[in-house]
Amino acid sequence: MIKYHIFSLGNASGRTTPKKAYAKCVTNETMSHEDLVREVAEHSRFFPHCMIKAVLTEVFNCLSKHLVQGDRVTLDDLGTFSVSLKCKGAASEASFSKKNIKGVHIVFTPCRKFKEKFADMEFKMTPRIP
Repeated sequence: MIKYHIFSLGNASGRTTPKKAYAKCVTNETMSHEDLVREVAEHSRFFPHCMIKAVLTEVFNCLSKHLVQGDRVTLDDLGTFSVSLKCKGAASEASFSKKNIKGVHIVFTPCRKFKEKFADMEFKMTPRIP
């Protein structure tokens, strides 16, 4: 079940436009890398904690290497990772330079099977903490 709270947001370009209400997911907690390794190890009969930690570390290293090279990486039953750029617009293509590039976004696109896990999700409103 996904918990959410409601907040109001105005339109930045139209100050006279009335605010609208939106939902925002409430995060329960942040699971650390070590917590994830421990949980996977608990569910695994064949692989010890240290081996799972080593495998996840290598997946991270390889994924990072390929993203930096401009590759797209697909992990079956999970999704695809890719990179996009944060840019400041230029007046023309001729006046664009690498100075216009302000950073990178790492993009994750879940695969169909992963998305389907969330298709029939239940939602529960929780009070917003100021």
